[in-house]
Amino acid sequence: MAESKGFDWDTANVAHIARHGVEPVHVEHALSNDPVNLSYVVAGSGEQRWASVGPTDDGRLLVVVWTVRGDRVRVVTAYPATKRVRAAYASAKGGSHGAQETDPDVQQ
Repeated sequence: MAESKGFDWDTANVAHIARHGVEPVHVEHALSNDPVNLSYVVAGSGEQRWASVGPTDDGRLLVVVWTVRGDRVRVVTAYPATKRVRAAYASAKGGSHGAQETDPDVQQ
């Protein structure tokens, strides 16, 4: 993740992730706990966006779509990782750290 001075939270993005059962603190954990970058795109507006998957402090894997605005991370959306994404995360981690194929969260 790019160096930043924090996260850019407002009522719009907090409400959006809440619809997915996610809170800002969960996103901050996921992007701080050794995430794996899934993709990178340039949106129609020219904004660069990344999709990353990472674990919260309690082990829940989240997909987070984010961008950098100024010196802050702006979360576009965040939601629980699907089974396929959890398996990809485990594979990217090489099975030696992070989620394992046998972990309950990865099997869901």
